[in-house]
Amino acid sequence: MNFIKDVTADELGPRQKIMEAATVLFAHEGLHGTSTRDIARESGLNLSLISYYFGGKEGLYKTVIQEFVQNIFLQIDKVVNDFEQEEVCEKSLRRAIVSLVNAIIDMRAANPLMAKIMTREKLSGMPFSREIHESMMISSGEKIEMIILKGQKAGIVNKNINPRFFIVCLVEGILGYFNMLDCNCSWNDGLYEMPEQRQQFIDQISMIFLEGIFK
Repeated sequence: MNFIKDVTADELGPRQKIMEAATVLFAHEGLHGTSTRDIARESGLNLSLISYYFGGKEGLYKTVIQEFVQNIFLQIDKVVNDFEQEEVCEKSLRRAIVSLVNAIIDMRAANPLMAKIMTREKLSGMPFSREIHESMMISSGEKIEMIILKGQKAGIVNKNINPRFFIVCLVEGILGYFNMLDCNCSWNDGLYEMPEQRQQFIDQISMIFLEGIFK
């Protein structure tokens, strides 16, 4: 189901303002801790516009998630499409995984509020985003999985590697790292700072996840 209402160019301004205000509130207060009045006050717009554009608070929440997931989908599509233009070899597979690592880092660094929303949603069992997850995120995961499977078929990647397990560990490992940095605890001493030590982090995560999969 598509939760995004078609809007004209003139409507994009207020619609976007509502979404931006809602993202801040959903990230800090959660869906149930945020009211439509809170969103209207934060955005400076009329309460009725929330129903007009999104059909209510839950529709707005789902739209915020869906538009974020769509952007992730586009980034993964680019990584996969670039990989498919090349001959399947260790070099092209390494390049694809490093590109994926960069895309995940960019997404997380640019969207800290959405990361909070998505983390809370996952920990709650995805009560509001399961349909979006099933229709889009799984498709994205399968596309990444295909890269590993092609590497295995070509005899480059160890056949004992579980592609889906590899992907989950890679993605959640990066997202969990950012969550750890957000905690600002003493354990963080010695970890790579973002964005100052971004390249060192990429090199380290790439080495950890790539060296063990090749034959």
